[in-house]
Amino acid sequence: MKLRQLRISQRITQSALAELAGITQVTVSHVECNTHPPTLETMLKVSKALGVGLTDIDEFKQRIAI
Repeated sequence: MKLRQLRISQRITQSALAELAGITQVTVSHVECNTHPPTLETMLKVSKALGVGLTDIDEFKQRIAI
């Protein structure tokens, strides 16, 4: 599932996700818009904050080539 869809399905704003993951809201936006590839550290923080695995987020699957 796309990160944005997953975040919205959990009723979480970009700002709230950023706070939960310990990253900036701008970073969340960049990942959702696919303007900057996320680092492995960012991918781990976001997936943990959402309570899902890395392979559950489409943008991360592409990045880790699964």
